Amino acid sequence: MAGVEEVAVPMSQAGCGRENPEKNDGNEACSPKQIPLPTVPKIVLALDGREPHDSEDGPVAVQEKLHRLVEAFQRRTDRTKASITQTSSPDSLSSEEGSEEDDEHHEHLQEQRRQQRLNSLVPDMAPRPDTAWQKLVGVKGSKATLKRLALRVKKYLVPSAAIEPASRIYLTWLSIANACYIYNAITIPLRAVFSSYQTEANLKAWFACDYFCDAIYVLDILLFNFRVKFIDNGFWVGEPKQIRLHYAKSTRFKLDLLALLPLDLLYIILGPMVILRLPRLIKIHVFWDCFNRLDSYLPSPYIVRLTRTVLYMLYMIHLNCCAYYAMSKFEGIGSNSWVFSGEGHSYIRCFYFATKTVTSIGKNPRPANDTEHLFMTVSWLLGVFIFALLIGQIRDIMATATRAQTEYRAVMDATQNYLHKLNLPSSLQERIKLWFTYTWHSQKTLDENEALGYLPKKMRTDVALSVHIHTLAKVQLFQDCDKALLRDLVLKLQPVIYLPGDFVCKKGEVGKEMYIVQSGQVQVVGGHDNTKIFATLGEGSVFGEVSLLAVGGGNRRTADVK
Repeated sequence: MAGVEEVAVPMSQAGCGRENPEKNDGNEACSPKQIPLPTVPKIVLALDGREPHDSEDGPVAVQEKLHRLVEAFQRRTDRTKASITQTSSPDSLSSEEGSEEDDEHHEHLQEQRRQQRLNSLVPDMAPRPDTAWQKLVGVKGSKATLKRLALRVKKYLVPSAAIEPASRIYLTWLSIANACYIYNAITIPLRAVFSSYQTEANLKAWFACDYFCDAIYVLDILLFNFRVKFIDNGFWVGEPKQIRLHYAKSTRFKLDLLALLPLDLLYIILGPMVILRLPRLIKIHVFWDCFNRLDSYLPSPYIVRLTRTVLYMLYMIHLNCCAYYAMSKFEGIGSNSWVFSGEGHSYIRCFYFATKTVTSIGKNPRPANDTEHLFMTVSWLLGVFIFALLIGQIRDIMATATRAQTEYRAVMDATQNYLHKLNLPSSLQERIKLWFTYTWHSQKTLDENEALGYLPKKMRTDVALSVHIHTLAKVQLFQDCDKALLRDLVLKLQPVIYLPGDFVCKKGEVGKEMYIVQSGQVQVVGGHDNTKIFATLGEGSVFGEVSLLAVGGGNRRTADVK
């Protein structure tokens, strides 16, 4: 069933959205024509009209502003209704036709004004002009794409420009540097042990890859690490001189220099011994930093954590594979039943042996001497402790990734068991199940406020503004409200989900909320068995604002809304 959302708030725009079904947004009368609704759930934002002492910040001032706004809105609606109900003359009809262009212009100005208020309330949502692309406006094709790319690269490669640690360009560069580190971590032990992988025929290709990675290491120091901002006493420091000084004094800088020790010069004396490149593995902090930043940047951090853990496992098996082949070369290939026999692909056979040894899942050949016994003992201990620890981390990662869904299923099962014990009608039980299912699929949580409960109030306000500001901006009642009042109101919004056929409010009930339809549709109904539809309210419509004139319980609902 497709989901449609509706939002309920204790304040609302007059009109068909009002509790009085005879009014329609203050501009035109409600049509009694019946409009069928799609049978889909709705979500409503409810703004509670609590007593003044229940409010957190400026309760009296907020309540007074609400009363003044609603009263002014009600007076305007009454005047508009009176003008609509008057008999129209031919002159008035012709003037109305002639003013269509003015109405369109007025709507355009209103839209611009609404967008300006959105930008002022949430500055991060405002479009930022980019003067760097002014010369490329309207230009398309491959040349324009290359020019844009060149300008963007130039922007970030300017030596005096500071780089944000969470910027996309820095994360991209970290991924490149991390790939170079993984290359060194895999190929150095591989080429040092398996002599068949580095020969005279492919030596130039290996040198090209090696020195390309060394160039990336150098650029990482000069173009990026000397320009990355850092936090000092809670403030971001972007001054180039302070950034360079901070990095030069850090341990990271010393490790980066050690990783670039030019032991390769000994190739001239000792020959191309790849073991001389072992200092390149000192730069392991790039590997950790890359995955930590991707963990906080990507929308699915569990994939990043799982990938890192799997890489740890594979690399552990890779090292054990290289150690086993080195042991076989030391004792002699095929010298006994334990060492590598020399048949088949050497790396694949050794990797298979290392996997069985580390995981302790296979029957390995019996060691023939003390050295082989010692090797097997160390391998098994690594498998018992380190490999088991990595397997446990994978289990925890998967449990954390599905924790919310597991809690939802537990609540769902407990509710179903309780409903069965009460012997409720099957139709009611199905509606309850449908509410649980739709709430989970639309919000991925049964209580969205719990996820934000640990944030400070200012941050919760920013989140609420980003989520609900577009809905509030569509409500005429809030068009001229003070920014501070909107910030107070946005924290009062509570999402409420209603299924098809559910009554949002009934005639005669004491109203303490106003509702804003966020998505979906509701109907103002009446007559015998609520068969007559007075109005159909869509996205941005409001109703229930009259109840805010007497939040103590004096006002009653004047119509049924479902």
